[in-house]
Amino acid sequence: MIDFFVAVGLVFIFEGMILFISPKRLKQILKLIDEYSEKKIRLIGLFSITIGLIIISIIRI
Repeated sequence: MIDFFVAVGLVFIFEGMILFISPKRLKQILKLIDEYSEKKIRLIGLFSITIGLIIISIIRI
C-alpha cells in the first residue's frame, strides 16, 4: 500500500514539474490534443497504460 502512495506522490511531483517548468508548452500541447479525435486520444492512453504496466512488471521481476 505504501508503494501506491509513493506512486501517487510521484505523479503529483512530475505533473507539477511540467506545470512549473513549461506552462506555455503545456498550453500548446493541450491545444494540439484538442484537435485529436476521441479514438486517437484513447489509443494514446492505452499505449501509455501498456508502457506503464511493462515498466512495472520489469521492475517487479
